[in-house]
Amino acid sequence: MAYGVIRSDNVKATKDGNIRSAKFYDANDGQAAIENGMLVEVSNLLDASANREIFKATVPSSTTAKNIGVVATPEIIYDEQLKSAGALENFINAAGQPITVLMLAPQDILSVSDKCIDGTPEVGKYVLLQAGNKWKIADAPTSATPESVQGIIVAREMYRANKYLNVIQIVVAN
Repeated sequence: MAYGVIRSDNVKATKDGNIRSAKFYDANDGQAAIENGMLVEVSNLLDASANREIFKATVPSSTTAKNIGVVATPEIIYDEQLKSAGALENFINAAGQPITVLMLAPQDILSVSDKCIDGTPEVGKYVLLQAGNKWKIADAPTSATPESVQGIIVAREMYRANKYLNVIQIVVAN
Protein backbone atom coordinates (compact mmCIF):
# COMPACT_ATOMS: atom_id res chain seq x y z
CA MET A 1 0.00 0.00 0.00
CA ALA A 2 1.31 3.44 -0.89
CA TYR A 3 1.32 6.18 1.73
CA GLY A 4 1.64 9.97 1.65
CA VAL A 5 4.97 11.59 0.79
CA ILE A 6 6.23 15.05 1.76
CA ARG A 7 9.20 17.17 0.71
CA SER A 8 9.97 20.32 2.71
CA ASP A 9 11.25 22.52 -0.13
CA ASN A 10 11.45 25.90 1.59
CA VAL A 11 9.74 25.64 4.96
CA LYS A 12 10.57 28.23 7.60
CA ALA A 13 10.28 25.66 10.40
CA THR A 14 13.31 23.76 9.07
CA LYS A 15 15.43 26.89 9.53
CA ASP A 16 14.05 28.48 12.71
CA GLY A 17 13.40 25.29 14.67
CA ASN A 18 9.61 25.59 14.85
CA ILE A 19 9.34 21.82 14.68
CA ARG A 20 7.30 19.77 17.14
CA SER A 21 7.67 16.18 18.23
CA ALA A 22 4.25 14.68 18.85
CA LYS A 23 2.25 11.50 19.13
CA PHE A 24 -0.84 11.22 16.94
CA TYR A 25 -4.26 10.46 18.43
CA ASP A 26 -7.32 9.68 16.30
CA ALA A 27 -10.87 10.98 16.81
CA ASN A 28 -11.49 8.31 19.48
CA ASP A 29 -8.44 9.54 21.44
CA GLY A 30 -6.50 6.36 20.69
CA GLN A 31 -2.93 6.34 19.42
CA ALA A 32 -2.95 5.76 15.67
CA ALA A 33 -0.62 5.49 12.68
CA ILE A 34 -0.43 8.50 10.34
CA GLU A 35 1.12 9.17 6.94
CA ASN A 36 3.62 11.90 6.12
CA GLY A 37 2.10 14.97 4.44
CA MET A 38 -1.07 14.92 6.54
CA LEU A 39 -2.34 17.91 8.52
CA VAL A 40 -2.60 17.73 12.32
CA GLU A 41 -3.54 20.03 15.17
CA VAL A 42 -0.79 20.21 17.79
CA SER A 43 -2.08 20.87 21.30
CA ASN A 44 -0.62 20.48 24.77
CA LEU A 45 2.33 18.47 26.07
CA LEU A 46 1.41 14.85 26.74
CA ASP A 47 3.09 14.71 30.15
CA ALA A 48 4.89 17.90 31.12
CA SER A 49 6.19 16.43 34.38
CA ALA A 50 7.93 13.49 32.66
CA ASN A 51 8.62 14.74 29.15
CA ARG A 52 8.73 18.33 27.96
CA GLU A 53 9.15 17.53 24.27
CA ILE A 54 6.27 15.34 23.10
CA PHE A 55 3.03 17.12 22.21
CA LYS A 56 -0.37 15.67 21.41
CA ALA A 57 -1.35 15.77 17.71
CA THR A 58 -4.97 15.23 16.74
CA VAL A 59 -7.24 15.30 13.71
CA PRO A 60 -8.11 18.94 12.91
CA SER A 61 -11.64 20.11 12.22
CA SER A 62 -12.48 22.43 9.34
CA THR A 63 -12.67 25.28 11.86
CA THR A 64 -9.53 24.53 13.86
CA ALA A 65 -8.18 27.95 14.69
CA LYS A 66 -4.49 27.51 15.51
CA ASN A 67 -1.51 25.21 15.75
CA ILE A 68 -1.89 23.40 12.43
CA GLY A 69 1.17 21.55 11.22
CA VAL A 70 2.08 18.98 8.60
CA VAL A 71 3.57 15.56 9.43
CA ALA A 72 7.11 15.29 8.04
CA THR A 73 8.93 12.50 9.87
CA PRO A 74 12.23 11.43 8.27
CA GLU A 75 11.64 8.14 6.43
CA ILE A 76 13.62 5.34 8.04
CA ILE A 77 12.86 1.94 6.55
CA TYR A 78 14.83 -1.10 7.64
CA ASP A 79 13.28 -3.58 5.19
CA GLU A 80 15.50 -3.53 2.08
CA GLN A 81 12.67 -4.88 -0.11
CA LEU A 82 10.54 -1.86 0.69
CA LYS A 83 13.43 0.49 -0.10
CA SER A 84 13.86 -0.86 -3.62
CA ALA A 85 10.14 -0.63 -4.30
CA GLY A 86 9.86 3.10 -3.54
CA ALA A 87 10.88 3.79 0.02
CA LEU A 88 9.14 7.14 0.47
CA GLU A 89 5.70 5.83 -0.35
CA ASN A 90 6.21 2.72 1.80
CA PHE A 91 6.77 4.69 5.01
CA ILE A 92 4.10 5.25 7.66
CA ASN A 93 4.45 6.64 11.17
CA ALA A 94 3.57 3.79 13.52
CA ALA A 95 0.95 4.23 16.24
CA GLY A 96 2.42 5.31 19.57
CA GLN A 97 5.72 6.48 18.07
CA PRO A 98 6.79 10.15 18.02
CA ILE A 99 6.23 12.00 14.76
CA THR A 100 7.84 15.16 13.40
CA VAL A 101 5.44 18.06 12.77
CA LEU A 102 6.44 21.18 10.81
CA MET A 103 4.45 24.21 11.93
CA LEU A 104 3.37 26.11 8.81
CA ALA A 105 3.98 29.79 8.07
CA PRO A 106 2.91 32.07 5.18
CA GLN A 107 5.15 31.77 2.10
CA ASP A 108 6.35 28.26 3.04
CA ILE A 109 6.80 25.98 0.05
CA LEU A 110 6.36 22.24 0.47
CA SER A 111 5.41 19.32 -1.73
CA VAL A 112 2.97 16.53 -0.92
CA SER A 113 1.90 13.51 -2.94
CA ASP A 114 -1.57 13.07 -4.41
CA LYS A 115 -2.35 10.63 -1.55
CA CYS A 116 -2.37 13.58 0.87
CA ILE A 117 -5.04 15.53 -1.01
CA ASP A 118 -8.80 14.93 -1.31
CA GLY A 119 -9.80 15.72 -4.87
CA THR A 120 -7.90 16.10 -8.12
CA PRO A 121 -4.87 18.39 -7.73
CA GLU A 122 -4.13 20.86 -10.52
CA VAL A 123 -1.77 23.81 -10.82
CA GLY A 124 -3.61 26.96 -9.75
CA LYS A 125 -6.06 25.17 -7.44
CA TYR A 126 -6.13 25.95 -3.74
CA VAL A 127 -5.66 23.50 -0.89
CA LEU A 128 -7.49 24.14 2.37
CA LEU A 129 -7.87 22.69 5.83
CA GLN A 130 -10.84 20.37 6.25
CA ALA A 131 -12.19 18.02 8.90
CA GLY A 132 -9.67 15.19 8.67
CA ASN A 133 -5.96 14.91 7.98
CA LYS A 134 -5.96 15.40 4.20
CA TRP A 135 -5.76 18.70 2.34
CA LYS A 136 -8.95 19.71 0.46
CA ILE A 137 -8.97 21.02 -3.13
CA ALA A 138 -10.83 24.27 -3.84
CA ASP A 139 -11.15 26.48 -6.91
CA ALA A 140 -10.72 29.68 -4.90
CA PRO A 141 -9.55 30.67 -1.43
CA THR A 142 -12.14 30.99 1.30
CA SER A 143 -12.75 34.21 3.16
CA ALA A 144 -9.66 33.57 5.20
CA THR A 145 -9.25 34.40 8.81
CA PRO A 146 -5.68 34.68 10.05
CA GLU A 147 -6.11 31.36 11.85
CA SER A 148 -6.92 29.13 8.85
CA VAL A 149 -4.48 27.25 6.61
CA GLN A 150 -4.58 27.75 2.86
CA GLY A 151 -2.14 27.18 0.04
CA ILE A 152 -2.00 27.22 -3.74
CA ILE A 153 -0.60 24.47 -5.96
CA VAL A 154 2.15 26.18 -7.98
CA ALA A 155 3.55 23.09 -9.74
CA ARG A 156 3.21 19.33 -10.11
CA GLU A 157 6.43 17.33 -10.35
CA MET A 158 6.84 13.67 -11.20
CA TYR A 159 8.93 11.93 -8.55
CA ARG A 160 8.44 8.32 -9.59
CA ALA A 161 6.81 6.64 -12.61
CA ASN A 162 3.46 8.46 -12.88
CA LYS A 163 3.50 9.49 -9.18
CA TYR A 164 3.38 13.22 -8.55
CA LEU A 165 4.29 15.69 -5.84
CA ASN A 166 2.18 18.84 -5.63
CA VAL A 167 4.28 21.92 -4.87
CA ILE A 168 2.23 24.07 -2.48
CA GLN A 169 2.92 27.66 -1.49
CA ILE A 170 1.25 28.44 1.83
CA VAL A 171 -0.80 31.62 1.52
CA VAL A 172 -2.39 31.75 4.97
CA ALA A 173 -1.17 29.97 8.10
CA ASN A 174 -1.60 30.36 11.82
